[in-house]
Amino acid sequence: MKKKRAVKTGVDILMTLCLLFMMGYQFWDGAAHEWAGAGMFLLFIVHHVLNRGWYKSLFRGKYTAVRLFQAVTDIFLLAAMLCLMVSGVTLSSHVFRFLPIHGGMSAA
Repeated sequence: MKKKRAVKTGVDILMTLCLLFMMGYQFWDGAAHEWAGAGMFLLFIVHHVLNRGWYKSLFRGKYTAVRLFQAVTDIFLLAAMLCLMVSGVTLSSHVFRFLPIHGGMSAA
């Protein structure tokens, strides 16, 4: 396996593990959930940097029904993840408390 492919796979596995950990919110305290979310945020950025070719090929080639469905699904998933990250930073009471964000639930 090439080194870049191994790094991509490792990042994807770590993102999956973070997601599974964060779904068990009732088992962990809020600080652990927030730190896992901050790690997921960093892994999300690394994932998109490593897969920047997806953005380059977005407007290339012919769009079949399957490709269109996959692209729309990916774009909606990207938007959902960005919204989750913004709301997570807004609601943070441990990791991002240094940010001057006020409003809590209503701002998120």
